[in-house]
Amino acid sequence: MLAFIFVLGVMVIFHELGHYLAARYFEVKVDSFSFGFGPRLFGFKHGDTDFKVCLLPLGGYVKMAGENIGEPSGDPDELLSKPRWQRFIIMAMGPIFNFILAIALLAGLFMYSFERPAFLEQEPKVVGVLADSGAEAAGVEPDDIIRSVDGQAVATWMDVELPIAMAINRTIPVEIERNGSLQTLQVFVSESESRPGAPYVGWSEGYDVVFREIVAGAPGELAGFRPGDQLRSVDGSKIRTTTQVIELIQASAGKPLSLEIERDGVKQTREVAAAYNEDADAWRIGVALSARWKMIESQLGFAEAVSQSVERNVRAAGMVFSLIGGLFAGTVSPRMLSGPIGIYEYSKEAAETGPSALIELMAMISMQLGLFNLFPIPILDGGQMLLLTVEGAIRRDVSIAIKERIIQVGLVFIVLLFGFVMYSDLMKKIASG
Repeated sequence: MLAFIFVLGVMVIFHELGHYLAARYFEVKVDSFSFGFGPRLFGFKHGDTDFKVCLLPLGGYVKMAGENIGEPSGDPDELLSKPRWQRFIIMAMGPIFNFILAIALLAGLFMYSFERPAFLEQEPKVVGVLADSGAEAAGVEPDDIIRSVDGQAVATWMDVELPIAMAINRTIPVEIERNGSLQTLQVFVSESESRPGAPYVGWSEGYDVVFREIVAGAPGELAGFRPGDQLRSVDGSKIRTTTQVIELIQASAGKPLSLEIERDGVKQTREVAAAYNEDADAWRIGVALSARWKMIESQLGFAEAVSQSVERNVRAAGMVFSLIGGLFAGTVSPRMLSGPIGIYEYSKEAAETGPSALIELMAMISMQLGLFNLFPIPILDGGQMLLLTVEGAIRRDVSIAIKERIIQVGLVFIVLLFGFVMYSDLMKKIASG
């Protein structure tokens, strides 16, 4: 819970700080600066502004003098007394501050540690294909090189991620290179059972296989395996996926296998014979496997860190726009949307992983919050900016009656959207157990 409040608190406070600083710069009186909604819990007053924390930590707001319909009295320090261009800047500074925060967070992280999975920068060469997956059904084979996904050319595994994420529950064309010749396969992208809302294809880029747990009294323990051992080969076959290990053990049918492991940098070979498990109707050696990806870590200079941060945020923003387009086109599952429950789960997971994961999550949410507030929905910043633009074009204010109707429509839309994402979050949580 603390991680959730911290993540959301930083995002909201920084967003509202943009509005507050712009308002004060243009000499607009600010009545209150609030984190949360509902009854005031605590705070302090500085000048004319009440800085407070309220009961429901699901957002925040800056209340400026005379901003609501029916409030203006004509005082020069009220929001509606200022020129439209100044009001436009005040509205825009909230999202802009979110973008600044997203870039600053990642740039600072990259100057300390620029860590990423090595495979993301590698050629998208398939190492393994899972049984009963969309990739297997389409005919994808190990050593195939992916050249395009859904019409988009790809050069690295990172390039593959976006078009796959946008294709959940769809069959898409995937061009692969096999033995020097190109062919196009029709691959179905399903929704992951373990991570609802995430895509699942069934191909693997390859990784290190590590023993996570050893079952007491099982063949693996008797052979001397320990948690943390990296499995390098089975009977001479180099291991790159957990699927390989399972298939080789089943194929052995209890015959002794020669397993090469690496422990503390030292390679050693041990023999083990799988035992038949009647309940699972499978051969087992009594070890739980986990995947471990090789990581690349470096420290970037200021300019390169900012450049990488901007590139990462632009790519993430592009994914948001693709997601929205896919939602309207009906090609993307609405389950990819996340609300407060989803943010809580992600915050908890990131906090458990470490500070770097938490910073990356905060940057992503800050960027998405900035984009969301730019949508032309009446009660959001983007809606108010659009209305100011229209009024500037027609050179007169829209009538109060019309503004009231616009705000009502916007409020209904936001309430329905909030209800939908809460429902989506609950369904994903139920589906994942």
